[in-house]
Amino acid sequence: MSFPELYVSKPGIALPDVAVDNSETVRRVRELYKGDEAQWPQVQGAIEKMFGRCGTQVRYLEPDYDARVADYAVRAAKHCLEVNATDLDEVDLVICGGIARNYFEPATAMEVAAKLGLQRTHAFDVTTACVGHLEAIQTAAAYLAMHDHYRTALVCTAELSAYYLSYDIQQVRDLATKFAGLTVGNGAACVLLRKQPWPGGGIRLLQINSHSVPSHWELCQVPLHGVFESSSFELMRLRRLIPPFLIEDLAKVGWEPADVDHFVTHQPSEEEMRQMFTRIGADPEHAVYSHRVYGNTASASVGIAFHQLLRERQLQEGDKMMLASAAAGFSLVVATGVWSQGK
Repeated sequence: MSFPELYVSKPGIALPDVAVDNSETVRRVRELYKGDEAQWPQVQGAIEKMFGRCGTQVRYLEPDYDARVADYAVRAAKHCLEVNATDLDEVDLVICGGIARNYFEPATAMEVAAKLGLQRTHAFDVTTACVGHLEAIQTAAAYLAMHDHYRTALVCTAELSAYYLSYDIQQVRDLATKFAGLTVGNGAACVLLRKQPWPGGGIRLLQINSHSVPSHWELCQVPLHGVFESSSFELMRLRRLIPPFLIEDLAKVGWEPADVDHFVTHQPSEEEMRQMFTRIGADPEHAVYSHRVYGNTASASVGIAFHQLLRERQLQEGDKMMLASAAAGFSLVVATGVWSQGK
């Protein structure tokens, strides 16, 4: 089946009010440190060195442990509807693609839809770690292609991490699994998907592809009653899996990596992303980098990076774009499209 004509809107985002810089993050680790005082400078130095490599500077964190994931998604959704001059009554489908949740059931999308004021709609969640938002966009695309009466899909994600981040680092080797959590930021993002161009501009999708290599599922986890742990060094070695998939997916639409005008990707580390683009033969300056501004916002990273791209650049009709995210599992979702100024 050929890919249907579908358009992704400009994003809406929502962020906490509290900005946390690197020095505050180190202070939080220091406050919990109970190890040998003579070893503390080594722990601090290792953290700061890794912040430097990732390009981490600021992340936004919600201080209220009772904050609701759906409330952030609603804020991003309202921003998205406003930015794209779209009425709520045009929305037939609501999908939430986030990791964080306040309960196991019902779907967070149900709370989002109710708080937006939708009396009757189709609402459900897609949870696939950091690729959740792109996977939710792909799911929405399938529903729009299958149901002629669906007009607009609202696809959101929201990440709050208060319960899952650990600053309990007592020795340098603890950073092997806990450092990634120190770069995490909170936030939400939302896009709209429909079959007609967006008057204010949007992405005409050409393809969306998903890839999974499940044998690495144990390298990054958030246990039900535990904290976020990520085997950073092993995961960095897995970056070798990404370039062939990116090149393969670009080839499906007849592009070389050097043809892409704008890369909008997950944001685990600026240096790692720059190296990857160089490795596939793309210009690293064609990518947008938002890690230093917002940290790693997990499934919200692509939407927030898209927002940052529109703040930094003036996109032109026909600009080639790639949206991509990798995630625990190991999973990768890649979307290709061209910028449409609308009609």
